[in-house]
Amino acid sequence: MDTKAVTIHDVAALAGVSLASVSRVLSGGGASAATREKVEAAARQLGYRRPAAEQRPEAGQERALALVISDLTNPYYGMLCAGAEQAARRAGRPLIVCQPEFALGAEDRAVESVVRLPVAGAVVVGSAMEQGDLDEIRNRLCRIAQRMPIVTIGPRVEGVSCVNITSDLSLSVRKSLAHLVTLGHRRIAFIGGSGGMRSSSARRRAYFEEMERLGIPANRDTRTDAGFTPQAGEFCVNRLFSENAEEKRPTAIIAINDLVALGALRQLQRMGLRVPEDVALIGCDNQFFTPYLNPSLTTVDLHPFDHGVTAVEELIGSMKGGGGSYSQIRECSLIVRESCGAMLGVRSI
Repeated sequence: MDTKAVTIHDVAALAGVSLASVSRVLSGGGASAATREKVEAAARQLGYRRPAAEQRPEAGQERALALVISDLTNPYYGMLCAGAEQAARRAGRPLIVCQPEFALGAEDRAVESVVRLPVAGAVVVGSAMEQGDLDEIRNRLCRIAQRMPIVTIGPRVEGVSCVNITSDLSLSVRKSLAHLVTLGHRRIAFIGGSGGMRSSSARRRAYFEEMERLGIPANRDTRTDAGFTPQAGEFCVNRLFSENAEEKRPTAIIAINDLVALGALRQLQRMGLRVPEDVALIGCDNQFFTPYLNPSLTTVDLHPFDHGVTAVEELIGSMKGGGGSYSQIRECSLIVRESCGAMLGVRSI
């Protein structure tokens, strides 16, 4: 076989193991002795050579890092990018921002655009970690990890040998619900998001599970596939308040992010509803504009800047032979401002 044509897929087929197992062995990650022996024997038999893009830089050689991200128009990703840039600059390494589209039909092209980058390693966040079923996500990450060290930010994907940094998304919802329940709310809606995004699905599940645990009926009319934009917030509020009798309308809303909360606030005010007197509102991400809204927005801070810093530091450690394969689960912080109504005291039902 022409050695130039030998790929990780060939090694996996001959060894009789998964792509993820091959990726772990070839990148120095954890694997059983039997699996390691099979993979190494198959690689030797096929004459497999790790691509040049995967080789670690020589001592003292400065090489760029990549940030594979989905949407820099979202301020959350902008803050994450700023943190990554700061850490890369401190380490004396350029940071290349890559925004491939991991959409149906564009998967191979998106992966190829990443592995062809002239970089020593990559931080992967956004749609590459979120869109598609779990096998598709695992496969694309393994293909990238086969070429270079990676660090992922988002819900962990088992079978990928890398450091993973993730927020406790369930806790972000539980903290918001606990705060609203303490203030006397029982009719609480959760709005925005997409069933095709893993982090969105995790928050949606947390909402229904926590409402059940608290013994409070969940709002089944909640629009959890509306998206992540201000327009999604406007749409959700319009549906919730125009299609339900007054006694069924929510007295509090948790938005998937601050952009959705921004649209929700505007639509509530259009409809003559006061925030927080009539409806309490909580967002998520603690974006730069949240203190300047009227009323200022209560939100959950997931600390994206810190995620960006840590991801680059972990990536550089992996490139130097450190790192490993594990998850760092980061806590979030509830930032209480005016929109939740805490200053009004406990609500009378």
